Amino acid sequence: MERTISVMMGKGSVNHNTRAFSAKNVDKERSEYNVEFCNKDIKKVYHELFDEAQERYNAKQKRSDRKIDN
Repeated sequence: MERTISVMMGKGSVNHNTRAFSAKNVDKERSEYNVEFCNKDIKKVYHELFDEAQERYNAKQKRSDRKIDN
């Protein structure tokens, strides 16, 4: 049994990874074996992963021009 892991990258790939559509070359009988690895809003995930690290980084900076705003 072959499994496919979906990864969120780039604009529009969420529709592809969730299989919201089927291309002509897709074997629909095997689609049930697809694995959805992550289906979250990419901006929310980014903040969950990096906000704390950004705060620590900014706290260490003495010059304001080296701080990361967003």
